[in-house]
Amino acid sequence: MMNEDVGMIGVETVEEHEDGSATYQFHMDAHARGLLAEEGLKLVLYCAAAKLDMGLVYDFITDHMEYYKDEVRSDD
Repeated sequence: MMNEDVGMIGVETVEEHEDGSATYQFHMDAHARGLLAEEGLKLVLYCAAAKLDMGLVYDFITDHMEYYKDEVRSDD
């Protein structure tokens, strides 16, 4: 049974580049596309209301991922 509140998103292709970056193509259903648009708009509005640059939000997420990765390593 599938949860009606979520959409389907999948990675279509991954193209790795010599500089270490990659280009991804995704496929998704219309419901997932709508949910992503809604969440993206919500992020923009929250940042605007807080007078917060979205780049700072992405930096926070990146820092959190690095911190979590370090925490997982220290548990080994």
